Amino acid sequence: MRRCSCAGRRVRWNKNKLGCVLLVLLATGLIRVVVVLHEALADTLPPCALNKTLQLQWRVDELKRYSDTDWTGSFVVLPSVELMCQPLVDTKLRLSLRHPQPLILGQFLNAQVKLKPLWGSLNVAGLDYRRWLAAKGYKATGYIQQANPLETPTVASITDRVRKRLIESDLKQASGLLALAVGDQEGLTTAHWARLRKTGTVHLFVISGLHVALVGGWLYLLLLTPLRVVAALATKPMPVQKIAMLLSLGGVFSYGWLSGFNPPVMRAVVMAGLVSLAVLMSRRTVHLRILLGTLILTMLVQPLSSLQQGFWLSYMAVAALCWGVMAFQRQPGRVLVFMRAQLVLFVAMAPLLGVLVGAVPVISIPANLLVVPVVTLVTLPSLLLGLLGYEFADGIGRWLLTLADISLVTVFAVLDWLLAIVPVHVQSFGYFSSTTAVLAGLAAFTCCLPLRFALRMVAVLGLLPMLLANTANLPLGEFRLQVLDVGQGSAALIDTRSHLIVVDAGPKIDTRFDAGESIVMPALRRTGSDRVDLLMLTHSDNDHAGGRQAVADRYPDAQDIGAIRRCRDGHSWVWEKVRFTTLQYADGSNRNDRSCTLLIENQRQSVYLSGDIGIQAEHALVDRLPERLSVLVSPHHGSRSSSSSLFTRHVAPQWVIHSAGRFSRYGHPHPLVSNRYALECSRQLVTGLVGGITWSSADPERIFSQRLGSLTEAFAPGLHRLDESACAEKPTNPSVRRH
Repeated sequence: MRRCSCAGRRVRWNKNKLGCVLLVLLATGLIRVVVVLHEALADTLPPCALNKTLQLQWRVDELKRYSDTDWTGSFVVLPSVELMCQPLVDTKLRLSLRHPQPLILGQFLNAQVKLKPLWGSLNVAGLDYRRWLAAKGYKATGYIQQANPLETPTVASITDRVRKRLIESDLKQASGLLALAVGDQEGLTTAHWARLRKTGTVHLFVISGLHVALVGGWLYLLLLTPLRVVAALATKPMPVQKIAMLLSLGGVFSYGWLSGFNPPVMRAVVMAGLVSLAVLMSRRTVHLRILLGTLILTMLVQPLSSLQQGFWLSYMAVAALCWGVMAFQRQPGRVLVFMRAQLVLFVAMAPLLGVLVGAVPVISIPANLLVVPVVTLVTLPSLLLGLLGYEFADGIGRWLLTLADISLVTVFAVLDWLLAIVPVHVQSFGYFSSTTAVLAGLAAFTCCLPLRFALRMVAVLGLLPMLLANTANLPLGEFRLQVLDVGQGSAALIDTRSHLIVVDAGPKIDTRFDAGESIVMPALRRTGSDRVDLLMLTHSDNDHAGGRQAVADRYPDAQDIGAIRRCRDGHSWVWEKVRFTTLQYADGSNRNDRSCTLLIENQRQSVYLSGDIGIQAEHALVDRLPERLSVLVSPHHGSRSSSSSLFTRHVAPQWVIHSAGRFSRYGHPHPLVSNRYALECSRQLVTGLVGGITWSSADPERIFSQRLGSLTEAFAPGLHRLDESACAEKPTNPSVRRH
């Protein structure tokens, strides 16, 4: 009895030591993450590279081709005699260039480049581009002005060889197969990604833990039989299963290295290593403990990965499976386990997806039930075996690749069929508040507990708030303006109690970026109802109208007003006691002066969205505008060709919003324009500096920006006060004149 007692105390002591070690490692990992993230999010571009054209030598690490001559990729700075900025050596930069000749991974270039610090748009919803760049390890962005190849790799990389084989095989889905094989997503178009996001199947085409587990499992099964034959012929006993496990672990590590060790892959590789170590040491594995150890090790090795959404989504998905599927002692058949896993993933991940990503795809359960078995059991094995078969038998390899291609064509056909039969407005939900996400997360946690069925059904009620529609929550007669940060461009949302107007939709840059899809729609779904009553374009330039088609496709019932067609000067209407009036100088000599502008007024406040009008149009329209506007979205982004002295003195806005990019080559707003508004004591904000901006007529003295939070008239960055006493004497309440 004493020995048992001592043994029990020894076990508890060992567990306590293990817990202490894990806590120390976790604290160390968190400290390292905080330090690295602080350095990554700071302006890391050294002074020797600011506002200068540099002659640098590069190595091409990643590439994505958008047209015959347009490229974007990852480049590493090499040491050279000509380099005048040594801190840039070995840094990773994201650059764009135009080059007529095909570039090759690993190629050396001698190029002139102008760099910019990490920056990006920031809005209430959508991608934080600066955060994404920092998570990928980039130190700056820029544009290569002139590039000359220095050296071509004599030995093609594995990725190049795989790409060549897939292209030479004349496969219909070569781009998808290349993404599955080595993680090269260059050939996947915007349409591909849109289809995958809407169906919740992105994880199938981004090499993740699922692919790593499949590779490890297939290798283990393939190695087990020959090793057993060797063990039967050997004179000494062999630990066949352990040897197969170690060899498959080596294959898993090689596959992870080939795909670049992105966070989900790193998680899967480290977990596989810890499980293998526990088996070799004959220790019992506890899934959640293994997952916690993997999290700590990954944060120590890749601290920047914690900035990526995929990092947290990957760990939460595995934790949900460990808790909601593997924790049950009595498991049903494999088919039922697979179905339960899909249901658990949907319920457990919905709150997190709603906060991090925004949209939760409704059809993800049927989509994954239909296509995951095809990809895991047919596409991936036949693809990898086909690529390997090319080394020994071309015929077999080509046949296996054709089988993988047919299966992938079938997968995309199934996804397109699901999207066709489900209406657009019910394909996803989400964009709910953090409070809703926390409540739904607790309900999802309860649903996964091994409780009685009736109790779990009661917990399902806690998931219902995720389905509630967002509303603007504005009193009758009030309105809200949101000016979105779309870089060098314009996009704004106007809400009343039950109506929503989109004014401009930001730029679209070929297939790389669409502000309508990436910024406008997430913002309106996050802050209001998923409905648009009026889509209005001030004029047809790309920086205002590029994202129009994406918004129009999502909301086909919205009324459409453009600067050239259907814009009626002086047309006025009233929604919930808020008056809207379109103003246009139709006789303008250029497209900018003919912008379709919008004046919004209630009993106390007035807002004017002025498009890109110039001085001539300002003089023609100024007498029809109120004196002392509440908010003005400045003409032509604050260009020197607009905001004349006559115009600024008449409207004298309390707040001026310049919709312009931070590093725009146009330099908006022009200092002369800023000084003119400063003479009127206007508070000025630039979207490229402070992010998306929100103002409400119910609280006109306060404005909110995404980077700086809530601001009052007493403080606003960018304000040029020339005479404090003169500003103090000016009236604070605007007088709205009705015409």
